[in-house]
Amino acid sequence: MSSAAPGQCLREVGCLRAATVALQCTAMVLGLPANGLVLWMTAFRMARTVTTVWFFSLALADFAILLTLPNATDILIRTRWPRSALSCKLYPAFLVSAFFISISLLVLISLDRCVSVLWPVWARNHRTVRRACWLVLGVWLLALVTGTPHLIFWKMGTHKGCPYCYFSPWVPSTKEKHIAVNLVHVLASFLLPLAVISACALLICAKLRREGWVQARRPKRLLLVLVATFFTFWFPFQVTFLLHPLYQDEPRMPLYLWATISLGCFNSCLNPFLYVFIGRDFQDKFFGSLPTVLARAFGNEGFLNPPGPQESPPGDQSNLPEGTRNTSA
Repeated sequence: MSSAAPGQCLREVGCLRAATVALQCTAMVLGLPANGLVLWMTAFRMARTVTTVWFFSLALADFAILLTLPNATDILIRTRWPRSALSCKLYPAFLVSAFFISISLLVLISLDRCVSVLWPVWARNHRTVRRACWLVLGVWLLALVTGTPHLIFWKMGTHKGCPYCYFSPWVPSTKEKHIAVNLVHVLASFLLPLAVISACALLICAKLRREGWVQARRPKRLLLVLVATFFTFWFPFQVTFLLHPLYQDEPRMPLYLWATISLGCFNSCLNPFLYVFIGRDFQDKFFGSLPTVLARAFGNEGFLNPPGPQESPPGDQSNLPEGTRNTSA
């Protein structure tokens, strides 16, 4: 079969291909060093706490997602899949695993915040670094399991002279089955985590208001913005992925998929900047040293810790975890 001319394998949609390549390059240039700094700070410059364990793992997952972008950029520039059949299996498996780790960690962080606010005494006795590390290890192992089917079923083929990757299950899949599988994927990996995180946020808000904690919005701001940006940037891909079986013969669909995947990956370069610029006085952060800012973000005075008391009698609430004590009478 003759090879297609350059530019024919990915149908142009205005300047979408060029914009997608620019987005990917920006994410790599900004995100890799920024997440690398977070990894270095949380691993070597800060005391190990449950919070730093969460965010070290989240930064590592973001770093892994950004490492997939050079391959995607190469594909878009050449307008065809340029690699071997092995990369056709590894790339989807790697990206799906990293996405699973990111969303699972956001759910874990939300549950951790919820438990710490609702049951502070229990959290004081059971919320340990060791257990957090075991949970993170479990997430990474489950991520390997979720990526395994992609290593098995993704194959490489050609269509009208254009090499492409496709998912080929053992059982022949009709369009209806394909839609059902994609719908289950969206529900399990996107909407269900969103529901869990939303429920945690509502419970935390209700608890803080009921107990009369002052400045209750500040400690939740970083977590809420992290979750909001994650779901905002990945939502277009989920919609495109869900509609893909209906329009899989549309020549522009591959480019739409690449564009929405790249938009989701761009979220991974934003998190380190959110750590810095959300929460306390912007000028103090902007003109202060970045390591100090990250240490403040993840430390005992960090944005994710429940608010401290405005004033508290000594010894009155000594059995409660630091940062979660009730200031109401």
